[in-house]
Amino acid sequence: MRRLTVVADPGGRRLVSVFNMLDSERVKREYLHHYNLLTDGTVVMLYQLRGDLDHARAVFDESPDVLHYDIPEQGNGLIYLHCEMNESLAGILSALQQSEVIMTMPIEFLDDDRLRVTFIGEHEPLQRILNQLAEFVDIEIERVSEYGSADRLSSVLTERQREILTAAVEIGYYEVPRHATIRDVADALELSQATVGEHLQKIEARVLSGSDH
Repeated sequence: MRRLTVVADPGGRRLVSVFNMLDSERVKREYLHHYNLLTDGTVVMLYQLRGDLDHARAVFDESPDVLHYDIPEQGNGLIYLHCEMNESLAGILSALQQSEVIMTMPIEFLDDDRLRVTFIGEHEPLQRILNQLAEFVDIEIERVSEYGSADRLSSVLTERQREILTAAVEIGYYEVPRHATIRDVADALELSQATVGEHLQKIEARVLSGSDH
């Protein structure tokens, strides 16, 4: 089993069309924490934004592709977005949905609009998904490592992080397809979505970075 980290370059366009309307100097995408494909061909996503959130609200209000959104005043940039998919995004998410590999979350957005994504799987399925994604984005392999065992989690996570990770696993947040959302994890622990999202982001970052040392 291997862990493969790549940087994906959509070539100057953003895979979620509404973000092409945002002023990148005013609003930055930091992470995509979660997405869920709906049976009507639309997608819901949980993003982390930084910057002028009022500008983001104005853009979302005007976009015909946005079906619904929520940007809480005290959400620390965490946004819920329900929108239409363009052809490229639909193709990518369809390929991922049918793949045998796991895409870890969150997805990190770099300052130049490229995305850092990590996959876990066997060699041949990993190669297949890279070939499929290359039809839509340019792929640069950043790091390849063996997938380590989970028995080292206690050495890299705090007690609260282990509690949140345990709850997320138990209620199906890491199932494929997902059986639970960040909100479900937050409700189970009586915490805010922003807090749980932030902790899950840190958990995944520590687990992934720790395996390469």
